[in-house]
Amino acid sequence: MKVFSKIEDVKKDWNNNNLPLFLNFNFLNIYFKNHSKILHLFCFDKDARFYAHIFKIRFKKTHNYLSIFSLNNFLLKFLNINVLYLTNTFLTNIPSFYLFKKNYNINLLLKKIQFNYSMIVIPDFLFEKISVNKNDFVKLEVEQEMIFHINKDWKNISDYKNDLKTKYRSKINKILKKTENIYIKRLASDEISLHAPKMQSLFLQVVGKSNFQGPSFNVESFIHFANYNYMNIYGYFLNEELVGFSSEIIDKEIMYSYYVGFDKNLNKSIPIYGRILLENIRNSIIFKKDKLILGRTANEFKSNFGAIAKKSFVYLKVTNHFLRFFLKPIYDNIQIKSWVQRNPFK
Repeated sequence: MKVFSKIEDVKKDWNNNNLPLFLNFNFLNIYFKNHSKILHLFCFDKDARFYAHIFKIRFKKTHNYLSIFSLNNFLLKFLNINVLYLTNTFLTNIPSFYLFKKNYNINLLLKKIQFNYSMIVIPDFLFEKISVNKNDFVKLEVEQEMIFHINKDWKNISDYKNDLKTKYRSKINKILKKTENIYIKRLASDEISLHAPKMQSLFLQVVGKSNFQGPSFNVESFIHFANYNYMNIYGYFLNEELVGFSSEIIDKEIMYSYYVGFDKNLNKSIPIYGRILLENIRNSIIFKKDKLILGRTANEFKSNFGAIAKKSFVYLKVTNHFLRFFLKPIYDNIQIKSWVQRNPFK
């Protein structure tokens, strides 16, 4: 196993015909070039490819997840530690690894990573496919992933609406009515460059609500994703002012809606986010995809449109003995915020 922190060092050896889009050299290079404040790890041998990150994580909002208050919980808000995250931090529910054989021994990788970190986090979709001493890790539930399944009989958004119960169809029609003055446009790379500062501001309005704060995504990445046609970026304009944006990644039979931003104050009166979700559904139907991945957060709201929750877990190992003692009562009491799964279809 070889481990490099600079992507140019793996250029000759990285790509393989079997690698998925999310491990493509040019795709990863965009993240590498636009996010210099984290450590990027490119790891490979004849049996595997891994893209991972080491970054400082801040726990100052973690108390939102905890069922009890304690001194540890209070002190946690001031804690910053280095985390080895064995996937792409910016696409947390999409695999950033490829295994050419089953039950890959992850210790072959961990022994080669000589950089400093105090915690290892492995997403469930990787943990299930590797050989590892499972007793060394703590299983934690994280926010569910929201998945919207596309009915093959739908030809347009009207077909989708016709399959909804009256109550939910009325909600959709209200969103469309209240956002009828919003102009939606797919943005070219030069337009993304022009609007990048505003897009970053809109994005931070949304992610600022998240309970954990990892690395901040740089929206200037969109310029390059658009140039390579890896993502479709849409701007939402009201009176010629950008008030929201969305991004869509199409990979085989799946569409991913990952990065969004919108004016939170304006969203209270004009449901920009609801319109973004409807456009995601519309485009998934147009492109004849099997399912639409809507990521995490705002889960109950997304379920009003027909998205269904899929449970998600991470496996955590604290390598520092003091931190392990300090954090154990914390992660023993982490609880996911409860919400109601809606069933909008007839």
